[in-house]
Amino acid sequence: MNSLSLHLSKQFKRYAFSASALFIVLGLGTTAQAQSHAGHDHSEEAEHGESHEKHAEHDDEKKEVAEHDDHGKEKKASSEEHGDEHGDEHGGPVELSSRDMNDFGIEVKVAEPGEIHDELRLQGEVSMNENAMGHVSPRFDGVVTSIKKRLGDSVKKGDVLASLESNDTLRPFDLKAPLDGTIVAFHITPGESLASGEVAYTVADTSTVWVDLRVYQRDLPKVHAKQTVRISAGHEYSEAEGEISYVGPMIDETSRTGFARAVLPNPDGAYRPGLFVIGNVLLDAYRLPVVVPRSGVISMDGENIIFVESEDGHGYEKREVTLDKSDTKSVAIRSGLNRGERYVSKGGFFLKADSQKEDFGDGHGH
Repeated sequence: MNSLSLHLSKQFKRYAFSASALFIVLGLGTTAQAQSHAGHDHSEEAEHGESHEKHAEHDDEKKEVAEHDDHGKEKKASSEEHGDEHGDEHGGPVELSSRDMNDFGIEVKVAEPGEIHDELRLQGEVSMNENAMGHVSPRFDGVVTSIKKRLGDSVKKGDVLASLESNDTLRPFDLKAPLDGTIVAFHITPGESLASGEVAYTVADTSTVWVDLRVYQRDLPKVHAKQTVRISAGHEYSEAEGEISYVGPMIDETSRTGFARAVLPNPDGAYRPGLFVIGNVLLDAYRLPVVVPRSGVISMDGENIIFVESEDGHGYEKREVTLDKSDTKSVAIRSGLNRGERYVSKGGFFLKADSQKEDFGDGHGH
């Protein structure tokens, strides 16, 4: 080898070593890779540069994902801290304003002892209270000259119902209401000739009605006068309470049932004669430590729930209870509600709906 060739060989080795050192310092590869790179042509170097740019972009993407994950963790931690500050919102007390209480008919009572009754369930029918009903007839034969009151009109005792003219004396006389009540029957027309004693009007005081109950012969010994009977006629009617006034001495030969009659207050006239009803006669009574209205117990997710006032007095929280004896009006609580605690006795379905809304994350209580 001549001196020129030897000089070029040394320069090439020095260049290769310098390139290898540079690649190692920059973390771009091993000495062998650097030496290999030194022998690449310009097109290979361009391709290699593009590869490193893509690798750098990929590193940036990984960095952004990591930062996003860190941000998500921070948000989760913040949310958990927020939940700690405000309590378990989806399971916490439901707060009620006085307006809510009024609008939704929500009532609150204090848990206390009460009575649960054994009851005898009987079928019955509403009829007119014949002791508070009067028939109106003319004392003389006559002809109707004018009509003052008609079917359905409310009248007071002494009100003129109609005027007639006597057939014998041709003198006018009036038909008057015998009591306060409502005209429930009307059989008169202008110009009509009425005979003495013929019923022209029936006036009834419907503020009380009779409920005629059929009693199976095996149950007759359990039923007697002065017993309280609870009357119901479906969800559209308010439950009412009456008192048995009469128990018949005979048994019907066809139905083999006895007869009992209860007098029922009917101030709003809801219980009309002819209405089919169920009567629950109250028998033996049991006094138990905690008794609530049936309206206070709510079925929720297969559990019996009562909404009880929270310890701080700011809302009502659902609490599972165990039930004991019950009747058509009340239920005894075996566990879950203590004597003296305040609870929602009526309107709990509103709180149930509000609580379920919170469980789905749609609200934060009132």
